Amino acid sequence: MAKEQPSSQTVTKKHLARKQKEERQVRTALTITAVIIAIVLFLLAYVLIDNYIVKPNTVVARVGETEIKAKQFQSNTKYSRLNMINQANQYVSYFGEYGIEAARNMVLQLSDPTVVGETVLNQLIDEVIIREEAEKRGISVTDEEVEALMREQFNFYPDGTLTPTVTTTPVYTPTWSSAQIELIDPTATFTPSPEPTSTPEGWEPTASEPESEATTDAEVAPSEETAVEEETTPTPVPSITPTPTPYTTRLFSKDVQSYYDYVGTYGITKSDIENILRMGLLRDKLLADITKDLEPFEEQVWVRHILVEDQETAEEVIGRLDAGESWNSLAVEYSTDESNKNNGGDLGWIGPNDSYDPDFLDGAFALDELGQISEPVQSQFGWHIIQLVTKANNPIDSYAFDQLKQTYFNDWLAEIRASRSDIETESVWTEFAPDLPAVPQEFSQYLFSN
Repeated sequence: MAKEQPSSQTVTKKHLARKQKEERQVRTALTITAVIIAIVLFLLAYVLIDNYIVKPNTVVARVGETEIKAKQFQSNTKYSRLNMINQANQYVSYFGEYGIEAARNMVLQLSDPTVVGETVLNQLIDEVIIREEAEKRGISVTDEEVEALMREQFNFYPDGTLTPTVTTTPVYTPTWSSAQIELIDPTATFTPSPEPTSTPEGWEPTASEPESEATTDAEVAPSEETAVEEETTPTPVPSITPTPTPYTTRLFSKDVQSYYDYVGTYGITKSDIENILRMGLLRDKLLADITKDLEPFEEQVWVRHILVEDQETAEEVIGRLDAGESWNSLAVEYSTDESNKNNGGDLGWIGPNDSYDPDFLDGAFALDELGQISEPVQSQFGWHIIQLVTKANNPIDSYAFDQLKQTYFNDWLAEIRASRSDIETESVWTEFAPDLPAVPQEFSQYLFSN
């Protein structure tokens, strides 16, 4: 008996329509999924490109054809913030109350990212000018110099430390004219005389002899008591002297890597650090070249002052001076500067970079004629009547000379910058001013709770 063949299922239009609908739904779902995945990938790519390509390369300032980009600006600003936080900690550790006040000021600056950011941005603009000028003068910095500076930062001197050169400090002794002597009236100024040192009773000077021959009786013939002590043989006690661990190249490399790892947590790279060190060396070299013809002299004034509380009193003092009354007498009567009122308010020689109130310095250096008396000058301490004793170009010590060179270089740099019309700062820079590293909350609370 033959097998019965299965009947084929009849495909109706209804079945066909359903199948086509299901296929369309699958295609639609796949299309939507693909679109969603594409959008997600696009957004992810956009974020990555924006964060790692677009934003870092956003121009925040231009100097001629040189562009300063956000990546460099952020790295340098973070490095500056990190140094400021460390410096604030050192102020508190080493300078007590004064250090706390200085640390507070730094923390307040750090609280506004644009304050530190603006300073760093201006530094970066100056650096472009410095690089351009250094190239013109054939000044450069080698990799070996950068490495040597890094070793110096970590106090690692494989070839031994350098012996500093001791330079003598010139001492200026003024030659007074008769007019100056009459003006300052040295006889009216009390100067304590050194009291003679009394000679101890029974002391007699010893004749000068060569050290090798000038032995005392005690050294030639020890006393009996000493001789007995010398005959005693003490029990030797081993002396253990700790041997410091030598600072080897291996330890130095380990410390440097630890430092790079530390700053790396803030996005500061090894390349960033090396560029900052290189720029500092280049600046120092250019400064030395710019100031090579300077001599260790500066214009200084010898002044004295009478300090009072208000302008009305200052005018009263000037009126009495005009009437011929004695400066020294009026200083004693009026001046609130207890440190020198009995000395005629004498301040001695003052340089333009000395730590006096800027308004006071301006008033002092505005005087030109011997004996000239200023109009009332207001400072943070009150109102001054200033008298010029004399003015001269005086020699200065090495510290003041370094300040003079720094001021000269800063003025030169500011003049170059002001003369250029191709320096542009983009307003967008404020968006890139980082607020990290942040001041530790515990440290901030400590500063402002005292």
